[in-house]
Amino acid sequence: MKPVILRTLTGGFAILILLISCSDAGAKPDKNRIAYWRSKYQQLKPQDDPRVVKAQSIFQRIVKVAGARPSVVPRLFMTKNDPWGITLPIALPDGWIVLSQKVLDIGYRDPEQGDHRLAFVLAHEVAHQLNDDFWHMRFFQALEAASTNQTVSQAFLNDVRRGASMTEHVLSRELQADERGIIYTAMAGFNTHAIVTSDNTVNFFADWIRALNPRRVRGIAQGQMRPTPQERAASLKTRLHRIVDQTAVFQVGLWWYYAGDYPKAIQAFEHFRGLFPGREVIHNLAASHHQLALQILQATQKNTPIIPFQLSMAIDPETHASKIYLDAKVHASRGSSDLAHAMALFREHLDNAIALYREALSLEPGYTPSARNLGSALIIRGVHAADSSRQADLAESVMTLSRALERKPDDPSLLNNLGVAFFYEGRRDRAETSLQKSMNQALTAVPIRAASVYNLGHIARIKNDQMAARQYQHQYEQFTSSPVPQPVTTGQTLESLQELVVGKIISSQRQIQTKSEFQLEGITYILASDPSGLKTLTQDGEVLMIMAGKGYSGKSTQGIALGSQSRDVEASYGLPSRRLATTQGQNLSYDTRGIAFQLHEGKVVSWLLF
Repeated sequence: MKPVILRTLTGGFAILILLISCSDAGAKPDKNRIAYWRSKYQQLKPQDDPRVVKAQSIFQRIVKVAGARPSVVPRLFMTKNDPWGITLPIALPDGWIVLSQKVLDIGYRDPEQGDHRLAFVLAHEVAHQLNDDFWHMRFFQALEAASTNQTVSQAFLNDVRRGASMTEHVLSRELQADERGIIYTAMAGFNTHAIVTSDNTVNFFADWIRALNPRRVRGIAQGQMRPTPQERAASLKTRLHRIVDQTAVFQVGLWWYYAGDYPKAIQAFEHFRGLFPGREVIHNLAASHHQLALQILQATQKNTPIIPFQLSMAIDPETHASKIYLDAKVHASRGSSDLAHAMALFREHLDNAIALYREALSLEPGYTPSARNLGSALIIRGVHAADSSRQADLAESVMTLSRALERKPDDPSLLNNLGVAFFYEGRRDRAETSLQKSMNQALTAVPIRAASVYNLGHIARIKNDQMAARQYQHQYEQFTSSPVPQPVTTGQTLESLQELVVGKIISSQRQIQTKSEFQLEGITYILASDPSGLKTLTQDGEVLMIMAGKGYSGKSTQGIALGSQSRDVEASYGLPSRRLATTQGQNLSYDTRGIAFQLHEGKVVSWLLF
C-alpha cells in the first residue's frame, strides 16, 4: 500500500503529514514507546556518569511544577550514545523523554550553570510533552518510512525533507516549548539568567543550537535549513527576554501576598496567568482571593473569629499575609448597607478562590496544596451559607480532602481540615479521630500541630469535658507562647538592609546584578538584585519592598540572619501578627515593624521588608 499524503497550508508553508499504512507500521518497532529505545540504545547509568542522579533529580523538580498529561507518568531515559548520530533530547508520546549523554556535556561546560541549563533543556521537552507536540517523532518516522518505501518518488522524499525547514511549522512549536520551558525552570527554583540575560553577557541558546545542530533529519544540508541556527537564536532571545522579565511578576506576586496586599497580589498572578496558566500560578491566585475574602469577612466581625476552628492553608511555593487590607467599602460598622456590600465582596472573592482551586486540581488532581486550600475554602463558604448550600459545600470539602488523603494518608494539614469538615457535618467522632491523627502526625510541623490541638480543645469545651479542654489549652499555649518585646515606638530604629529603606529613593550608585521591568495596571515596577543577595522592588525610584535571600550575610535590626531558628525570631520580635503554613515551611509576619520571615525546616531562609 502506498503512503497517503495530506497537504495543508499554514502561513504560506506546506505541512506534510505522512500516514503510514497499518501493515507497514505494525511490522516495525514502535519508536513512540520506550521499549524501542531500551532495546536499541545502551542506557546511561549512575555508575557510568554521576550526573545521572543529578539529572533525574532536576527532572523530578521540573515535572513537579509542570504537571503531567492524564494517565501519563513523565520519566527520563538517558543513553550513552547519540541516537541517529545527533545529540538528542526528545519527548515520546508514552511519557518518556530520551536524553543522550552529550546533552550533559553541553549543559555542564560551565559547571556553575550546569544544573540550571539542564533544567531548561528538560523543561523544554516536558513542555512538548504537555502540549502533545511530537512533531519530531512523526517526522522521523515519516522520513524513514518514505526512505525505505520503493514506491515513493524522489520528488516526494525531497518534499518531506524540505518540511524540516518550514519556519511556521517548526519554529512556532520550538518557541512555544522554549517559553513554557523557561517558566517551568523558574518555577522549579532554577536561575533563568543562566540561559539568557538582557545585557547579552549570557546566551545559552546560541551555544546550544550550534552544539545540537537543529538539523534533526538525515539527508538535509544545513544550508537548506530555515531559520538558520543564528536566526533562531536571535528569535529565541527576543522572546525569552520578555518571558524572563515577566517571571518577576510571579515573584512580586508572592511578595505582595507576604505583605498582605492581596489586591496587588491578585493583579500580579492574574497577569502572569495570562502568560502561563500553570497550576502554581492558578493556586496562588486562588489563595490571594481566599485571603482577601477572609480579611473582608473578619473586618465585619471585629474581634470574633470567622469560625471557632483553625484551618490549614498555604500558598505555593511560599506564603503569608502581613498588612490587613481594608478597602473603604468594607467598613461594616457604618451601616447595614456597608455590611451587605462587604458580605457580597466576601462571597465574590471566596467563590473566585474556589473556582480557581478547582481549576488547579483539574490540571493535576494530585496537587495537595490546592486540595487542602479548597477544603478549607468550602468549609468557610458552607458555614456562612444558607442551609441548602451548606451541606453541598461541606460534602464537597469532605470528598476533596478524603481523595487527597488517599494519595497522602498521613498529611496532617489535610487531616486537620477534614476533622473540621466532619464536625460541621455532625460527625463529631470522626472529627476527633481525624484531628487526633493530625496532631500525632504533625510532630515537627508545629503550626499544624497547634491548630489540631486548638480544634480538639474547642470540641472538648462543646462536650463540656473541662479536664480535656484544659489539657489541650495548656498544650496549645506551649506551642504558641514566646517572649513579647516592647512594641515599636517613635525614634526606634526602622528595619533596613544596608543603605536600603522602604519608602526612600534608591541610590543611583547601587550595583545591579539583574534587573526586570514590568507593568501592572499601567504602573511600571522594577525588580532588581545586587551581588550581596538583596532584591528590591521599586516604583519611580522609590523602594517598595526589599528581600534578603540566599547569599546575604547581614542581619535584621534585631539580629536575625539567614539560618536563624524560629525561636530566635520570636525571642527577638515576639509573637507574629500572623503565622501561616507554607508548602516549604512557614512565614512569620510582623505588621508594626514591616517585616516578614520565611522559614524552612525551622530556619530563616529569607525575609521581606515592606
